[in-house]
Amino acid sequence: MWNEEGPLKLLQNMPHVLSAENLAQIQQVIDNDKFLNSKRLRGDLCGRYAPFCKSCDKTVPKPCAVAYVRMKIKEGMEVQMEDIPAETPEEIAEEKTVKKPSQKIRIAIARKK
Repeated sequence: MWNEEGPLKLLQNMPHVLSAENLAQIQQVIDNDKFLNSKRLRGDLCGRYAPFCKSCDKTVPKPCAVAYVRMKIKEGMEVQMEDIPAETPEEIAEEKTVKKPSQKIRIAIARKK
């Protein structure tokens, strides 16, 4: 459904540290394709347009571009975003949660014969 080639070609020709302007360019390409597909399918595709939609964080500027770049980072692309972490707030919280390993306590009971 979505055209991955457009934002990928754009991203490949950008610096390794993406500025707000770079993210705006990626957002525009994604928005244009999402609009055309939404019109063709007669419904708003926000949230279900592409694989990166599942990790969308609407609290950041240019959420589609940020979600797309985060997906590419997870796939191994070496790129960063100025002022925006590579992980979502939920992923950061998960990393900070320290889980203690469960301990099994064995009790030896002495039996008298």
